[in-house]
Amino acid sequence: MAGKDKLNVLCFGYNGVNNIGSEAKLATTLSEIRDVFGDRLGRIAVISQNEKEQRRYVKDPSVEIVEVGALNVLTNRALTGGDFDILLLSEGSTFIDHFSPLFLAMFCFAGLIARKRGAKVVAYSNDCGHLGRTSQKLLRYTLNKLDLIILRNPDAMARMRQYGVTNPIEVTADGAYLYPTPSRQRMEAVWKRFDLDPSRKPIIGLACKEFFWWPIKPRLFGPREDLYNYPFYHSWTRDGIRSSQRYVDQMAAYADWCVERYDADIALIAMEHMDVPPSFQIRNHMKHHDRVKFVLSDDCDVDDIVSVLSILKFQVTTRYHTTVLASPFAIPMISVSSDTRCEAVFREIDMMEYFVDYVAHPESIPKVHDLYGMLVKLTDNLVKQETTMRERLKDANEKFIERARKNPVILKAWAEKAFS
Repeated sequence: MAGKDKLNVLCFGYNGVNNIGSEAKLATTLSEIRDVFGDRLGRIAVISQNEKEQRRYVKDPSVEIVEVGALNVLTNRALTGGDFDILLLSEGSTFIDHFSPLFLAMFCFAGLIARKRGAKVVAYSNDCGHLGRTSQKLLRYTLNKLDLIILRNPDAMARMRQYGVTNPIEVTADGAYLYPTPSRQRMEAVWKRFDLDPSRKPIIGLACKEFFWWPIKPRLFGPREDLYNYPFYHSWTRDGIRSSQRYVDQMAAYADWCVERYDADIALIAMEHMDVPPSFQIRNHMKHHDRVKFVLSDDCDVDDIVSVLSILKFQVTTRYHTTVLASPFAIPMISVSSDTRCEAVFREIDMMEYFVDYVAHPESIPKVHDLYGMLVKLTDNLVKQETTMRERLKDANEKFIERARKNPVILKAWAEKAFS
């Protein structure tokens, strides 16, 4: 492939499912690809589960959308036919398996197929979580064959080394730190749309998710409400059902406390479609449900979510990308975590006292019984230190931006050597 006039690039990520974080990262990745390859860029395409939903975020018609389903993702011609010179593993959670080992396996097998047919494979600003033994072996086998590995935090690199990856690894930051801030006019329109006015009442953000219906498993039949993408369904245990209800009850009680303590409105933020059911359940269990504003990814794009995050007094989040997209506005935050991504951010900004290690994997067992009490205590401390926290977050954002800017620099230096 060396010396080719045009280079075709295929981005493979968790796209087309109204996942705000993945789409924000994809937007910056596509921009960086154009800047890096310039006139040498031929075709550029995105693997997606739903072309219609993908076009809400990728409006440029020159970017091809390759729609795949759960049953044909590894037989799709885009991955197997040799049409692309570079497969870019663009999903931040590429190397995390507690959602389902199937996701990691798909990414790894796609990379191995691409390498076998002669394409270059790049892991572009990814994470790496605690993996099961089989996933560790697959990761080690695959990553040691990749052409370029860029990870988005030191924790991820340490795990990859622990799992036996010996290839060179670059550490930068998530590309979504570079997502452009919407115009003031756009943000004001969003605030009006959701009836959010921080001059009238403080806005407190809760970005919640369902912790306990994992992993995703293949089944011939199952409840419609648990369908992910046929033939894959979310799975429950009896303990998981009870834990989920306890989580909803405690978050509803906490939201009511926030309303009463700060005379606040609550923005319930669903960062992807799977967050919608628990968001509605929490609202339905609140006394002050009239103070809730739903901000749902099914009805929003990245600019909408960023606009809401920008005016929060503080946020309590289960989602990594609310920490990233709120970073330019130095929004104080508490994380209720189920994996390693939020932990990595909070460790880097020296805020581990506001990190709640909530769920143990792979068993999906809550580690914290009185989540409500813990959040009340942490919130009182956070608000007392609001000025200090905002300064700390402002400084951290500048460092994350500096590191994120290295992603295209590293990609360009590698491409000049690989395709000279």
